[in-house]
Amino acid sequence: MKKAILLFSLALLVSCGNQTKKEAVSNSETPDHEHPHPHSLDENGLAPHTENTIHQYAPTVALLNSIYEGDITPEQMVQQGNIGIGTVNHLAGELVAVDGVVYTIDAEGGIKVASQDLESPNMTMINFQPKRTVTVENIESYEDLTKTLQKYATSINSFYAYRIKGEFGYLKMASAHKVENEDVSLFEYLDTRVMYTRENIKGTLVGLFTPDYLGNIVIPGMHFHFLSEDIKLGGHLEDIKFDKLQVEIQEVNQVNLQLPETKKFRTRELKQGAAPKATAKQNGK
Repeated sequence: MKKAILLFSLALLVSCGNQTKKEAVSNSETPDHEHPHPHSLDENGLAPHTENTIHQYAPTVALLNSIYEGDITPEQMVQQGNIGIGTVNHLAGELVAVDGVVYTIDAEGGIKVASQDLESPNMTMINFQPKRTVTVENIESYEDLTKTLQKYATSINSFYAYRIKGEFGYLKMASAHKVENEDVSLFEYLDTRVMYTRENIKGTLVGLFTPDYLGNIVIPGMHFHFLSEDIKLGGHLEDIKFDKLQVEIQEVNQVNLQLPETKKFRTRELKQGAAPKATAKQNGK
């Protein structure tokens, strides 16, 4: 299947100079437990663009226009990165890519390795090469996690990719269920999602922060998907608690946007609109 790829390169401003070390999120007086990674970086701590690009299949605005069908496959996804988050055609499940393997997450959170004939209407992949690791403590909510991670951002206008491994005291998650009406609005559909929770569960969260001004290209705000250590459960993160975990961080300052070849995408006029945030609570639910 031939693909038409639009390279949409965004050179974003990054903070210059040395950054003051920030404190860990705890009441201790120890520094932030930051561990730099020995990669070749520029003066702003960024990797070369070949290592520092988000590969976005289909813009968020397509979902806002009820385009729930795409033509990217798992094989093509992992050619673009080793971690990622997305959804299945017709919203029949979520997707999470961890260590170069793409998994489907059904409506109840069940996990399977994605079949090679699966296709997606929206997928974000990155070749994750973290340049920083910080220790984060005493997280009591999704809001806590968001505020804490934002403290480690060196530019308010960059993307940031994250990986968090370990045991989570509490996770609230959701997955996607197949749309009955292909023209249902995304906001109406999101109101019907079923949530589920787990306590004391080990696994990996992969995620991305997208600044609001790029929200019609990539889903704005913090957006995480989970894969359990035993590869039995996953989900789109809605809420979280944990005592103390390390977070790997990569700042990203370039995005390649690939446009779908499906008839619906090629023929439907895309109307601009406010993109939903990644969680129901952020959308006022």
